[in-house]
Amino acid sequence: MVASQVPKPQRIELILRQLDTLPTLPTVAARLLQLTSDDSSSTKEVISLVASDPALTAKIISQCTRADKGVRSDVITIEKAVKLLGFDAIRNTVLSLKVLEVFQKADAVPTQASTNEPEPEAFDRDGLWTHAMAVGVLAELIAKAHPGQQDLPADQAFVCGLLHDIGKLALDQVLPRSYARVVAICKNKRCAIAEVERSIVGIDHHSAGKRLAEQWGLPHVIQDCIWLHGSPYEALPDLPHRRMVGLITLSNAIVRRQMLGTSGNHGLVADTDMLIERLGLSKPAIESATLSLYDELHRRGGELGLGEAPSQDLMMASIQRANEALGRLNQQLNVSSKQAAGQGRVLETIASFHSQATPGRSVQDVLESVMASARSLFGEGFYAVLYPSTNPSHREEWLIGQQTADGGALYEAIDPPPSAPALSEMDAHEPAAMNLMGLLPWVSDALVRADDVREIRLLPLSSGWGTAALLIHDRPQLPAWHVLHPLLATWGGSIAAAAQHEGVKRMGEALNEANTELAEAQDALLKQQSLARLGEMAAGAAHEMNNPLAVIAGRSQLLSKSLPQGSRDQQAAQLVFQESHKLSDLITALHMFANPPTPKCRPVQLLGLLDDVVRTARQARSKRERNIEITMGVKGDLPIIHCDPAMIARAVTELLLNALQANPSGEVHLSAHTDSAMESVVIRVVDDGDGMDGRTLTHAFDPFFSAKPAGRQVGMGLARAQQLVLAHGGRIDLDSRINEGTSATLRLPIRGMHADTTGTA
Repeated sequence: MVASQVPKPQRIELILRQLDTLPTLPTVAARLLQLTSDDSSSTKEVISLVASDPALTAKIISQCTRADKGVRSDVITIEKAVKLLGFDAIRNTVLSLKVLEVFQKADAVPTQASTNEPEPEAFDRDGLWTHAMAVGVLAELIAKAHPGQQDLPADQAFVCGLLHDIGKLALDQVLPRSYARVVAICKNKRCAIAEVERSIVGIDHHSAGKRLAEQWGLPHVIQDCIWLHGSPYEALPDLPHRRMVGLITLSNAIVRRQMLGTSGNHGLVADTDMLIERLGLSKPAIESATLSLYDELHRRGGELGLGEAPSQDLMMASIQRANEALGRLNQQLNVSSKQAAGQGRVLETIASFHSQATPGRSVQDVLESVMASARSLFGEGFYAVLYPSTNPSHREEWLIGQQTADGGALYEAIDPPPSAPALSEMDAHEPAAMNLMGLLPWVSDALVRADDVREIRLLPLSSGWGTAALLIHDRPQLPAWHVLHPLLATWGGSIAAAAQHEGVKRMGEALNEANTELAEAQDALLKQQSLARLGEMAAGAAHEMNNPLAVIAGRSQLLSKSLPQGSRDQQAAQLVFQESHKLSDLITALHMFANPPTPKCRPVQLLGLLDDVVRTARQARSKRERNIEITMGVKGDLPIIHCDPAMIARAVTELLLNALQANPSGEVHLSAHTDSAMESVVIRVVDDGDGMDGRTLTHAFDPFFSAKPAGRQVGMGLARAQQLVLAHGGRIDLDSRINEGTSATLRLPIRGMHADTTGTA
C-alpha cells in the first residue's frame, strides 16, 4: 500500500515515529537543561559541564568578550564567563548551538529512498536558518527595548525565536521530497504553509516541532512558542508565557516583511500594529529594533559560528527577495487579469443565453441556442450537439444536431454505440478529444458538415444528475476549464430542464390517453355487466316463455289451416303465428347474451361467403327496399380465413339490413380488403341514408335500442352482429353523420392464412 493510501491517523503516527528517530539532543545540552532547571545546582557543576566541551567553551568566551560586560578578553575564563552571563544566558547559548549542530550534521543524511522520478527543488535550509536567526535576534532586541517586561526575558526570546520553525527542519529531514513538494505548492499558490503541510504530509510544522521539542525535553516556553506561534493572539490559551508566544509571532511577521531569509510560508502576514497594541509594546521601540536588526544579525551569526554575511549584503539580499516576490506578484496579477477577462466574457455569454430563454422551450430549441451561444463565445467554426433521447417506441437513441450557416440546425437520430457508456455516466470534469472516448469511428459519418473530423473535440455539458449532452466543436483552444465550467453547467442544466419539461408533457399526454382508455374500458365493462344481467334475465325468460310460445305457434297454425282460406279469422290466426315466431327469435337473441356463442371455425373462402351474404340480403329486402341496390367491391385478393361462416355471414347480413333501413337514396355498398400491417381483413358497409346523431351512435350496440318510432324495430341487429364478431376476436366501428350516411367497419383477424388466395375484384 502506497503512502497516500494509508489512512490519515496511521500516516500521522508513522511520521511521528520517524521524528522520534531523529538525533537526540547532545549530552552537554541535555545535562545543562537539568542543572539550570534545578535550584540546588551549583555554579561549579555548570562550569565543569561547559568546560568538558572545548569548542563550546571557546564560543561562550567569545560571546562574553563581544558582550558589553566591561572586561578584557585576555583575562576571561570559563568561570568568569558563566558568572558574567548567568545560568539562563549560558543555557540558551548552549541550547542554540547544540540544536544547530544536530541539524547541520543531519543535512547530508538522506531519509527517503531514491527513485527514478525527477527530484523536486530541495528546501532552502540556509534561508530558513537566516530567517530563524533573524526572528530570534529581533525578539531579543524587542525584549531588551522593554526592560520592565519580566515575562519577556531577552535571552529566552532569542532561543524561542531561533527554534520557532524547527518543525520545518524536522519534516524536511524525515520526508525531504514530500516537504519540497509542500514548499513548491505553497510558493506557486501563495498560501499558508501549514495548510499545505496538513494536506500533503498529514501534520504541520507546529505539531512536528512540538513533538521534537518534547522528545528533547526543551522548556515548556520553547515548546509552546514552536507549537503556537502564528496563532491569533486572542485565540491563545491562558499560559504563563502567553506574551512570549505573541512576541515570537510579532517578530516572525516583521522578519517576513523584511524578506530576511526564507520561511517557506507565503500566507498572509499577521497585522503587526494590532499585535503590538495587544502585547502592550512600544511601536517606536520596535521600529528602532528593526533598524538595528541587520547589524545585530551579522554580529550574532558570528558568535554562533554561522558565518552570516555583512549587514549590507543581508539588506541587499532581502531587497532582491522582495523584488522577486514583487515580480511573481505582477505575473500572478497578469494571469488573474486574463482569467478575469475570460470570466467576464463567460458571464456575459451566460447572461445573453438566459435573456433569450423562454418558458416551455423544446429540447431542440435549447440545443440550437447552445450552439449559437458557443459560436458567439468561441468564434466561427464547426459546432454540433450530441444528445440522448427516447423515440416514440421508447427505444433509446442519440440525436446529433449540427449548426447550419443560418444559425439553425440539422438533426439526425443514430443508435448508441454498443461499447460506449451511458451519456449521463461520462466524466464531466475535463474536456477531451472525441477519439479518446472511442466515439470518433461511430459518430464521424454523421458529422457531414465538419471540415476535418480529426480536429473535433467535445465538451461535456453537465447538469445536476450527470452529463446532459456533449458539445462537439473544432476550436483548438478554449478558456480555462474552471472559467468555462459555469457556462457548461448552464447549458447542461437548460438542456436537462427542457428534457424534463418534455418528459412531463409526454407523461401528461400518456396519462390523458390512459385515462381515456380507462374510461372506455369502464364503459365497456358496464355495458358487459348490463348485457350479462340482461342475458341472465333472458335465459330465465326464454325458459319460461318457450313452452307457451310453442303452444301459441302450434295452435295458431292449426287454427289457420282449419279456417276458410282468405277469411278475416284465417288472416288473424296467420298473424299470430308470424308474431310468435318473431318473439321466439327475440328470445333466442337474448339467450345469446347469456351464453355467448362459441365459433366453430374452419377455413372459409371469404369472397364466396360475401357473395352469399349479398345474395341473401337482396332476397330479404322489403317491398319498400326493392329499389335500393346492394353492390360489392373487393380490393386485391382476399385470403382464406378461419372463422364460423354462419356467424360471420349473420353479422355482415345485419350490417346490410341496418343500412337498408337507413333510407339510403341510392345504394348500399359492401367493400373488403386485406390490412397486412394489422394482419386482418376489413369489411365495410356504407350507405348515404339518414345517419345517426351522437346519442344514437353511442347506444347503437345496446340491445333493444332503436332510434325508430316505437313498434318499428326491436333494436337487436347491431347488438347481435357485435356479439358474433367479438366471439372471433374482431370488432365493429361506426362512423356516421346526420343526413350524410353511415359507415360500418368490421375488422376480423387473419388466422392461419393460406399461402394462395382466391377471388379478385
